[in-house]
Amino acid sequence: MTAEIIIDQLDLKPHPEGGYYKRTYTDAQQRFSSILFLLLKNNFSAFHRIRSEEQWNWYLGDDIIIHEIDHNGVYHQTILSGNTAKIQLQYVVKAGHWFASESIGNNGFALCGCTVVPAFHFDEFELADREILTNLFPQHQQLIHTFTRK
Repeated sequence: MTAEIIIDQLDLKPHPEGGYYKRTYTDAQQRFSSILFLLLKNNFSAFHRIRSEEQWNWYLGDDIIIHEIDHNGVYHQTILSGNTAKIQLQYVVKAGHWFASESIGNNGFALCGCTVVPAFHFDEFELADREILTNLFPQHQQLIHTFTRK
């Protein structure tokens, strides 16, 4: 299976942070929402933050590395993987943390699901500005440069 087949069959669209997505559910009371998210190798999901917690669930393909900077400027790295040597299928990014992700491996893509509680709305989404984020966390200048587009 290729990324192109998955994108086509699941009707995924480009996401503003990078990658491809499709919203699959939002409950009527806006308590949570979920998406499918596909990230291509040699691309990335740029640093961004949202006001809610976001649970990532690994489904298929390569490993996903989540790069996260917390409120105090502490860096955390989490690898989601179905590889039996290092299996980790879920992770929750805390509300307000800056985070980016990348896909690494030989399949050329990673497919995951993201669930946001309460439900995600784009007006609560903030894409990082490279200069502003670097000024906030100069100790992570190289990481920020790598995972921002402007």
